[in-house]
Amino acid sequence: MKKNITSIKPDLKKQLKDIPSSSGIYMMLDKKGDVIYIGKALNLKSRIRSYFNITSWRDRPKLNFMMPKVCEVKTVITRSEQEALILEANLVNKHQPKYNVTLKDDKKFPWLMITYDESYPRVVPVRDVAGFKAKFPKTKNKFFGPYSDSGAMWETYKIIKEGFQLRLRRKPLFKDRPCMNYHLKLCSGPCQNLISDSDYQKIVKQAEDFLLGKYNVVLKDLKNQMKTVSRNLEYEKAAKIRDTVKKIEKVLEKQIVVSNNPKLSQDVFACSFQDLNMVLELMLIREGKIIAVEPMVINVPKDSEPEYAFSEAVKQYYARVNDKNIPKEIIVQYKLQDEDYVQDWLSLKFNQKILITTPQKGRKLELIKMAEQNAKLSLQQVLIEAIHELSLHELPLQELQRELNLKNYPHHIECFDISHLGGTGTVGSMVSFIDGKPNKNEYRKFKLKTVLNKIDDFQSMREIVTRRYSNQNVPDLIIIDGGKGQLNAAKEALEGLGIDLDEIDLISLAKRLEEVFKPNEKKSILLDRKSQVLFLLQRIRDEAHRFAITYQRERRKKDLFEIWQK
Repeated sequence: MKKNITSIKPDLKKQLKDIPSSSGIYMMLDKKGDVIYIGKALNLKSRIRSYFNITSWRDRPKLNFMMPKVCEVKTVITRSEQEALILEANLVNKHQPKYNVTLKDDKKFPWLMITYDESYPRVVPVRDVAGFKAKFPKTKNKFFGPYSDSGAMWETYKIIKEGFQLRLRRKPLFKDRPCMNYHLKLCSGPCQNLISDSDYQKIVKQAEDFLLGKYNVVLKDLKNQMKTVSRNLEYEKAAKIRDTVKKIEKVLEKQIVVSNNPKLSQDVFACSFQDLNMVLELMLIREGKIIAVEPMVINVPKDSEPEYAFSEAVKQYYARVNDKNIPKEIIVQYKLQDEDYVQDWLSLKFNQKILITTPQKGRKLELIKMAEQNAKLSLQQVLIEAIHELSLHELPLQELQRELNLKNYPHHIECFDISHLGGTGTVGSMVSFIDGKPNKNEYRKFKLKTVLNKIDDFQSMREIVTRRYSNQNVPDLIIIDGGKGQLNAAKEALEGLGIDLDEIDLISLAKRLEEVFKPNEKKSILLDRKSQVLFLLQRIRDEAHRFAITYQRERRKKDLFEIWQK
């Protein structure tokens, strides 16, 4: 079969000639320079050229969607396929490519961190662990998580706060006395020397063991302490320890015992798959008990087999994990691809021999079935939430396209507004919505340059639209807050930039009657006052108005302050 390279861009043809035959990873980039796929290969040249083989396109329908978007291929040579596996997992975790199987971005998932960088460590919730480590690469702090269920994280944090009485404030509130946290028995008062350094470090170690799931170790240690302080007639201190013991025993009461072996620790993975929706369920077994059941939502590209998606998701999970206390045995529902390499990688990463097992019978298979049942329940919840999200955002967008006869599906919407006070301090705003939700990273403020100390909304609109789209990066739908005059001003600005109005959608929304105007159409469109389409347009318009007024007030305060200083 001949290679189908006629559709390959010229620059890409040159890259294909220079690709080495070594092992390594390859990254495929689109025209924006975003990584859309990452893979590994024992022979990079052979693997990458296979993507441009007609047979590959027939056997792997995903390539019909992905390959036309590829504008550049980057490669990194590794010394072995195992190195390529590690690098692939880390890069997929970092870039979250569209056509790879990836865990849902965990920046929003909470973690708990013990601040060993401080003299008296605290336990604090954090979210972007990767960002924290990038900012503080030499940190001694330890991280525990991620918790896909924030409720479970806060419950754990509450037990730590009330049971171990670690410091809560980063800096002392008073110089000569403890703060209210001490009197509420939420802090042991190390900043006022109300506890010795050695005793404080003991409770830090106990808190760490608790976060690692070593509940029996913590209980044994606490009960020994309680006996010791009781013998020394320190009954108040003994009572505090007793309360902590009770809290931990309450946690243990909720846990399911799967083995009488207190040394048994395992990670159990199973999944549930429907269409492009998949949930990976992780059961954490520590000291013979199930201490947590963690559902993880998986982004699955089209035409991915469940076994392949499962394998990639498990690898992605361990690429993110920093906890050195992972168990020596990992039980999986499906045999992992490159299982030997994965075992070697994990053994090296966590500095212990790790075994990956795919059980066919017995107790371990029962654990898989239990995890799979939990995965099915989690997937049902994901699908319910997806339907709710669809009704909130996607259906109104579909209706918007139909009601206004738009050329494009309004995936990306931008809306403009002008604000001034009697012609002074004129400013403009632009808000961005993706799939019906605010995309605040792309909001823009405009301090007008061509309109000063006069009312000229039309020229103001021309200016901010011209400035925004001078880079030709136009969304699917542009909304102008105003009537025909503001709409025509925006239209002139776009035409002046050479933007083809036949390929984009431009409308305005006038406040008085909530009329929708379109370029070159005399009649306005009046939407049903109770329609979701009108509510959506009003929400976007009101957000642009709020953003403009906020900026206008900020500018006015700044100008008044400068006048006052003079």
